[in-house]
Amino acid sequence: MISPVYWIEANELYAPAALGRKQLLIAAGKILAIGDDLQMAAQALNASPIIHAGKVIPGLIDQHIHYTGGGDGDGPLARMPELSLEEIAAAGITTSVGLLGSETEAKNLSQLLRKAHELQRQGLTTFIYSGAMPLPAPFLTQSVRSDLALIEKCIGAKSAIAERVYPNLDFAALAALAGELVLARAMTGKACVLHLHVGRMAAGLQSLLRLIDEMDFPIDMAVPTHINRVPQTSPVFAQGLDFARAGGTIDFTACLGPLDGIPTGIDAVAALCRATDEGVALSQLTLSTDAGVAVPDGQGGVRRVMPSILFRDVRRLVHQAGWRWSEALQPVTTNVARVLRLSDSKGQIAPGYDADFVFLNQDDEPAQVWSRGRCLFDVQSHH
Repeated sequence: MISPVYWIEANELYAPAALGRKQLLIAAGKILAIGDDLQMAAQALNASPIIHAGKVIPGLIDQHIHYTGGGDGDGPLARMPELSLEEIAAAGITTSVGLLGSETEAKNLSQLLRKAHELQRQGLTTFIYSGAMPLPAPFLTQSVRSDLALIEKCIGAKSAIAERVYPNLDFAALAALAGELVLARAMTGKACVLHLHVGRMAAGLQSLLRLIDEMDFPIDMAVPTHINRVPQTSPVFAQGLDFARAGGTIDFTACLGPLDGIPTGIDAVAALCRATDEGVALSQLTLSTDAGVAVPDGQGGVRRVMPSILFRDVRRLVHQAGWRWSEALQPVTTNVARVLRLSDSKGQIAPGYDADFVFLNQDDEPAQVWSRGRCLFDVQSHH
């Protein structure tokens, strides 16, 4: 079957760099060309009639999302359902990494991998982390290292530090997991990141810093998340800024803050602004959702965190914090792609890259979302 060729003209193209008015040619899930006038090439390739768009941005990358739902640690009534294709795509997210939450009795890595395959078949690009919050880390095959070597979708492992329900005080077990990841990276060339849930205990990042200092764990393989915690409950925000200034990457959580009913968190937009104001390079900052978990609903119950909060906060960076689109997009595109070793195909609108992008309407909200050259969401068909 011959793949259709799409011809698109954007009034404002952000790659995420601001490129102005540009045309694109898309085929077989890839971006073939970008230029000022691609009419001759479009005609030669028998492209579709030109599609006019306003702002066009890269598809977002969410490196922390609960495909199979979270909230189990808060009891049976807090168990959240699986996320759907529409919920993820409508948020402008085209690439994501699924992971387990605090409870591994009723939800497991097999379910997570199966859900990742489902979403991939539906058009998204999906990956998973092996492991979970407890140590020793669970795995699918013979070990976390084997998961990374044998399962294409597995690109790292999750664990936890400074978390009261999973304190993981056995440094030898954490070091062993880190060692598996180092060897797996050498074997596979994958990112093999150690994606660390950082809780509210006073130790903060001490275990991670010890891994780097004593075990020579590469700083670029660690991604501590939930760093935007208020100093009254945890020292991790200040520690995280130091870690980022030293060359590490820190991840802020969009739902961790007053806007989503969690007063022990610093609003993610405020955290990004404070970090850059205090000398952290924008390249060392990422933003993820924790979508699928339960948060307070303000009425004594809980509600599910939706993937849409990722774009919500990118838009807030532009409309409220005064950032340029080219800046606001980096924590959810190029920076994450680098961390996950996906920079050769994801995170940018450029020739040879996957055709992942979002058309914005006049209110700077997602109007269409394209993933690997297919339109997965069109706001006009969802009203």
